[in-house]
Amino acid sequence: MKSLPKISFFFAISICIFSCKTQPLSAPEVGKTTTLPEMNVERVYNFRTIGNIKNTEGRTLKKGKLYRSGHLYRLKSRYFETLENLGIKDVIDLRNSKEIAQKPDHIPDGMAYKNESAFEDEGDQLGQARKLVLKGKINSSDAEKKMLDFYRNYVTEHPEVIRKIIIGILESDTPVLYHCTAGKDRTGIITALILTILKFDKQTIYNDYLLSNNYREKLVNKRLNLARNLHFIYPKLDIGVLEKLSWVETAYLDAAFNEIDKKYGSINRYIQEVLKISNDKQEEYLHKFTY
Repeated sequence: MKSLPKISFFFAISICIFSCKTQPLSAPEVGKTTTLPEMNVERVYNFRTIGNIKNTEGRTLKKGKLYRSGHLYRLKSRYFETLENLGIKDVIDLRNSKEIAQKPDHIPDGMAYKNESAFEDEGDQLGQARKLVLKGKINSSDAEKKMLDFYRNYVTEHPEVIRKIIIGILESDTPVLYHCTAGKDRTGIITALILTILKFDKQTIYNDYLLSNNYREKLVNKRLNLARNLHFIYPKLDIGVLEKLSWVETAYLDAAFNEIDKKYGSINRYIQEVLKISNDKQEEYLHKFTY
């Protein structure tokens, strides 16, 4: 698959946080409104539910139906009861096989686990990209382009997997927790598509997407400051690259939706013809997840 190097780049950069060219950190875009209190699950970043938001028909998304997060590798056993009390019985892991092998989810016994990756990192693309970054051969513009490519490819390269993920979430009779590594890009795209199916407007969808920056702000700034302060280790590494990979941006999600429009004509055709969700089925989901 010719796009694999583009996608692999994303994961390579995300672990290169050791150094950078000294320059001020930029402020990320953030979500403006939150409708639910923060949920503290120690060492699971970006853990949250979605709910109490109104769609274009004035219907309200039920809280406690959809949960999203980063990986569960460091989930403490004492929080198993928290997940169980939330009614979560299904976990959908959006990561690829290499990521899972390095950091497998730590979840309660009896909780159903599924891995649905829309791509695999074949070859040594991660290692090669990491070397380029450390040598300063990747700049922030390159990183931004790769991120945009990642979003475009994710929604169109393996739509049958995207469909399987979304149908698995919408058809579940119990709350579902779905996640990737940071809970911001793949998880953000899947959430945006689900909210689109449930007829939420662009402002509401993008607000939820950008909330990942709110929830990850302390973590990301800590890593970026560490990188800036240790620039003497890898003086050619550009902090702009790390910023582009650490935050979500409106332009990234735009790239996914624009690619859908370009390839399929409209998001409605994508929902009906690619995700194979009919108007009647969409109405069924609306009544299931909203009131």
